Amino acid sequence: MRPFEVDVGGLRLRGWRRPGSGPRCLGVHGWLDNAGTFQPMLEYLPDWDFVSLDLPGHGRSAHIPVPGVYHFIDSVYLVVRLIEHWAEESRIWLMGHSLGGGLTSMAAAVVPDKVAGLVLLDALGPITSPAEESPQLFRRSLEAQARPFRRRYYATYEEALERLAREGRSQAAATALAERSLQSDANGFYFAYDPRVKAVSRIRMTEEQIQAYLRQIECPVQVHSFSQGILPPFAPLQARLDCLQRGHLVELDGGHHLHLEKPAVVAAQILPFVKQTHG
Repeated sequence: MRPFEVDVGGLRLRGWRRPGSGPRCLGVHGWLDNAGTFQPMLEYLPDWDFVSLDLPGHGRSAHIPVPGVYHFIDSVYLVVRLIEHWAEESRIWLMGHSLGGGLTSMAAAVVPDKVAGLVLLDALGPITSPAEESPQLFRRSLEAQARPFRRRYYATYEEALERLAREGRSQAAATALAERSLQSDANGFYFAYDPRVKAVSRIRMTEEQIQAYLRQIECPVQVHSFSQGILPPFAPLQARLDCLQRGHLVELDGGHHLHLEKPAVVAAQILPFVKQTHG
């Protein structure tokens, strides 16, 4: 894997690329994860030209300067710019997990002419809120911002890895994420994500807005629903699936990070789907 750096919107974004002769794919990770989330998949996507990104405030990418905040829609803008950067003369595939699935869903709708296909892992669009709840959401954000964000420290590297493993990841999966995020200073070991990414959103889009975006996606979309993940109980799931022009649902048994825990199982669904489109 080769590290890369690129400036987008005044931010230095970092990640890795594994060149290959197969389809080019941009992977976007979930909330509090990083580009390492797709590393276990590489063994099962051997010829793919895979690019994996650390979102701002995650992994080794830059943090948004204070008093800036991490708005979801601004991250969509960054993903769109990276699609334009990496697509070059041909269309690019997108793979997104959780938050990354929400971002890539929106980005595919904004630049449909640059996206060959979309693989969504336990995601289909972002979290929404009814319009009438907007003032309350803003107040909650202000209240949360008044409380200082404090970084949690761990006495040892192993203790920090154990914290990741307790969230349903294997030791190998935890190590894949910790490689890009776990750092240390005089106080001990800590995860390098910006604590401000945990802030309550000041505003969320409505369900009607998200469905309008989903209807604009022209490429084939494979949606993975993990049985112990976030999609099975998600009430708007079927309505969102109905918005897709070329959508296909895959149901797999496992938790929210199944692609880290059982990458072969997930890749076995992705490969024939991509082959059918990419050739």
